[in-house]
Amino acid sequence: MSTAKDLTKTDRRIFVTADNHFGHTDALTWYGREYASVDAMDTAMIDAINAAVDAQDILIHLGDFFVKGGGRNWDSADIKRAQEYRERIACKRLHLIQGNHDPRGEKKFDALFESVDEIITAKGIAGVAERVVLFHYPLEQWQGRPTGAFHLHGHVHGFGTTVARRHDCGIDAKENGCTPMRFDALIGHLRESPPSGFVRT
Repeated sequence: MSTAKDLTKTDRRIFVTADNHFGHTDALTWYGREYASVDAMDTAMIDAINAAVDAQDILIHLGDFFVKGGGRNWDSADIKRAQEYRERIACKRLHLIQGNHDPRGEKKFDALFESVDEIITAKGIAGVAERVVLFHYPLEQWQGRPTGAFHLHGHVHGFGTTVARRHDCGIDAKENGCTPMRFDALIGHLRESPPSGFVRT
């Protein structure tokens, strides 16, 4: 079953979040996270996930789950650390949309998640009739935008521009409160904005 079909055929609650950057010491200063240490930051983020998302729910993570140490090549120690973070999250069904800090082609890393995709675009997720485009990066034009489709993303850590029916799901966006958001409730809020149509250039 494809990821899109899996998310449209379920009756479980679905939540969405992004940009935890677990293990990333520089995230404390880069994104103004007011924790005494990276361990305190990671514990607070995991506690927030577990308080909102039950074990039987579904969590869609829009990228940058864990940030390894220096360099680009992941080794067994990096995978083990990422696995340790994953095991502390109670939710059993965690889907990952790849971010720029997530490795490509690392089978042991991918195995930590129910699925790993670069992008998902589908109608019917959590019963939402409109199309929803899930991608790590914010798009200016996305599939179905002129006719009311929604776009959920991460990457910009609360510093993106406001666009109708588009939402930064990252934990650093102040309106998210560092907590995963219920998918259907978020879409219900975004639905209050009319479709924005094409940007004329």
